[in-house]
Amino acid sequence: METARRTIVATLLVALAIVAFAAAVTITNITEWTVKAQGAPVVKVAGSDADGTYVAVGTYTGTDGTNRTTITVVGFKGDITRYTSVLKICNKNYSKPVSVSLVYKTLLSGNWNYVKYIKILYPGSSPPSTLTIDSTTSPGTSITLGTVDPGSCTSDIGVEVLVTPDAPTNTNLITIEVDVESTG
Repeated sequence: METARRTIVATLLVALAIVAFAAAVTITNITEWTVKAQGAPVVKVAGSDADGTYVAVGTYTGTDGTNRTTITVVGFKGDITRYTSVLKICNKNYSKPVSVSLVYKTLLSGNWNYVKYIKILYPGSSPPSTLTIDSTTSPGTSITLGTVDPGSCTSDIGVEVLVTPDAPTNTNLITIEVDVESTG
């Protein structure tokens, strides 16, 4: 009986040691990741209204290393101001069609004191799409522009703004971030 009890205890200790060893096993399977650079498959191209007078489109590299496109539009105080050809989104280096959306992200600077709204207009979708951004718009609000085939661009993207009559002139009133998101 004593021998049987010792055998059971020894068996349990061996089983416990096996379980503890099995739980502590680490297997390393090595992978290598290589990064190559290539031109962006989806690019933003200035529209015909972007002559630098009332609409300007430019680019710069953000502090985080991302490419940023800047769009500056002049709004005339107290008047609804609309530009019909500010930007196009083009599928340049991609072998497949991409679905493109515009997504309001955040207010970057300024405030809504002098700008009643900014409407991003896309008449190229059916029905035409408008992304209205004002002081009540939640981040993540978006519109889908549709599918862009390889080597093609969207129709013109326009903008409409309403600046209050009492706004200061020759001053940047507001800057917002609207991202172009593409999947494909």
